[in-house]
Amino acid sequence: MRILQINNYADPVGGAEVYALALARELAERGHEVGFFGTSPDRDADEEKLRIVRRPRYDVRVLFHDPLVRDALAAIIARFRPELLHVHNVFSLGADVLELLGTSGLPIVHTVHDFSLLCPNSWCVWGDGSPCSGGVGAKCFLHDCQRNYPYDPEVALHTLLKQRTLAGIVDISICPSRYLAERMRSSGARDVRHLNYFIDPIAAGAAGEREPKELVYIGRLEPEKGVEYLLEAMPHILRADPIVHLTIIGGGSLESTLVARVRSQGLERSATFRSHVPRAELGRVYATATACVLPSIWSENSPLVAYECLAAGLPMIASRIGGIPELVEEEVGGFTFTPRDPCDLAAKALRLLDLAPSERARMSVALRAAAEGFRIAPHLDRIEALYDEARARPRSSPGPSLTIDRDLLAVLAEYGGEKGRLGALFHEHTTYIRHLEQTLATRPPAASAEEHRRLIRELEGSLAQHRARLDALEAGGTKQILRRLARALHISKVLRS
Repeated sequence: MRILQINNYADPVGGAEVYALALARELAERGHEVGFFGTSPDRDADEEKLRIVRRPRYDVRVLFHDPLVRDALAAIIARFRPELLHVHNVFSLGADVLELLGTSGLPIVHTVHDFSLLCPNSWCVWGDGSPCSGGVGAKCFLHDCQRNYPYDPEVALHTLLKQRTLAGIVDISICPSRYLAERMRSSGARDVRHLNYFIDPIAAGAAGEREPKELVYIGRLEPEKGVEYLLEAMPHILRADPIVHLTIIGGGSLESTLVARVRSQGLERSATFRSHVPRAELGRVYATATACVLPSIWSENSPLVAYECLAAGLPMIASRIGGIPELVEEEVGGFTFTPRDPCDLAAKALRLLDLAPSERARMSVALRAAAEGFRIAPHLDRIEALYDEARARPRSSPGPSLTIDRDLLAVLAEYGGEKGRLGALFHEHTTYIRHLEQTLATRPPAASAEEHRRLIRELEGSLAQHRARLDALEAGGTKQILRRLARALHISKVLRS
């Protein structure tokens, strides 16, 4: 089968990219013809089975209209001639790129790696940390969600367009967690299947016994990962057990801030940062640490680090949020704690550290046994079956569509502020009306009564026409304004009757 894998990024910068690249490799080893399309800020490539477009990781200026990426994708589809498209993360791709997928006439399978289709900032939690059911609408501006990770109405509109468009063009959506699968179904996705990732184990090498008091964090140093709460928990842990040590492995935008926090708390001897660890050495860390901490404060889908802990038999202390509890069975593979609660985190860490070595060894055995359910071969079998199912379905080409409902109108109401693009349409009409009114009031007297009446009729007619267009918007003529907005954003085909 000829399969084109499509992802935002072509580099292994996160779990979604690691999975997409590994899947492409494994499918090729099974004899499939596999192409890959993505972007990178550092490189480009234009080969028969590989197309990488050099562009920034995320650029709000091309959320709606991204001709560079769209044209490159159209070119590799024409050259590679895939029988199926497997789409992964798309949060930084333009709406017109998704429109191209919908008009390709090809079957589409979509692996949903996170909550970016259901939330403008992908966290899917409200400002106070409470879980959100997902879906873009008025609630995105009522619960201080921007406090988690800032976004504006333009990003919210793009998220809604993206979600609605994919709901209309994707044959089968794959969700690695049941938690996300339920929310995708409620958001309108047509056919959602749950399928965990597969585990690509890291070789442990010549690993010794596990350390008795060594905690480890492995992942990006970004706000959503909650590492600040882990550091806030460390003094509580150290008061009860002063010899506990924490190793933080990873880099990100918060690295310098977190290093400074360790210094300010006097934790230099108890917490160590390691930005770049080779994969072989990372295997030794998995094999010798006491426990891995996953302190996420956003709705994690199905983090790959948890899979690697399963394979290595490394117990976990993890946030009770998103899909994480599906991978961390309480008291069997570790313990879960309340997100954003450093005291609960500390209590659960101390509980695990206080276990007898035999009890922690029992956990390791249970984790490795659970890992057997995530082997590569059965996963690939299931993927191939889903591909066959999608290809067997009758093809139609209605193109992507967008339902005009309360959620869309709520987002447009925010989007239509005086500085927004929709707001500019209002401003255009109201400015013209004011201009006509001012002209009518200040124009010198006409040379004759007939000329005066003609001028009045002309100006009043134009004034009435523009006022009617505004009245139509308020009275239910929203579709016309939305279509004009779509044309301005170069996404006119997304909006249909």
